[in-house]
Amino acid sequence: MQEEDDKDRLFVTALARGLQVMAAFRPGESALSNLEIAKRTGLPKSTVSRLTYTLTTLGYLSQDEHSGFYRLGVALLALGSVVLASYDIRQVAGPLMREFALENNVSISLAMRDGTDMVYLETYRSQSRVSVQLTVGSRVPIATTAIGRAFYAGLPVNVRQQLDGELATRYGERWPELQQRLQLAMAEYQRCGYSASFGEYEPDVMAVGVHLPSPTPGQPPMSLNASGPAFAFSAEVMQQQVAPALIALRQRIVPVT
Repeated sequence: MQEEDDKDRLFVTALARGLQVMAAFRPGESALSNLEIAKRTGLPKSTVSRLTYTLTTLGYLSQDEHSGFYRLGVALLALGSVVLASYDIRQVAGPLMREFALENNVSISLAMRDGTDMVYLETYRSQSRVSVQLTVGSRVPIATTAIGRAFYAGLPVNVRQQLDGELATRYGERWPELQQRLQLAMAEYQRCGYSASFGEYEPDVMAVGVHLPSPTPGQPPMSLNASGPAFAFSAEVMQQQVAPALIALRQRIVPVT
């Protein structure tokens, strides 16, 4: 109990709320009002107004002079570039991923965990018009995606159990069903060396994923996936052609014994 109290005293609520505000923005949105941010974060509108003013002053948000709405600021872009540069694995994986995308006519991504989601650190597409459109910074759920399931399957038991608790909190009544799917995905990974999500997360997308162990001391484990549109890639093609190639690519990036 004393340890928990000590941790609570270290927690800076104002900082956490500011980060909640920035996390409220989603890909593809132009700008948000204070009211919309308040709805998404659950924070009082008066609190949000003070936070958006502060974040705008610091450059982490910018305000449209006509609508008064807010968008993420340039200062965040600078931070993002620092984050990406800190993961050396991108320097090794990037050229190999680009080559893989072109040779296999797929989209390929490298991601790491953030809570109950995976966030893309690197992504490449083939030159084909039918490749899946992905971007660095995209966030997808662990429970229903190939890249998330592959990450989950490679975790140590104690870490996986802790993640189960977070997933249960996120999904509530849906968790027992999703947990069963994750168990099936783990069995598939142990049997085949990869995880799959065929039209489950997005109806028109076929994907396979592999776990990527910690590339260097101090860096977290990650995962790779390869994906393509369902009209161009059948489950059989993904299983028999793309998945083995992805496993071989993983061995080139971080050899697994």
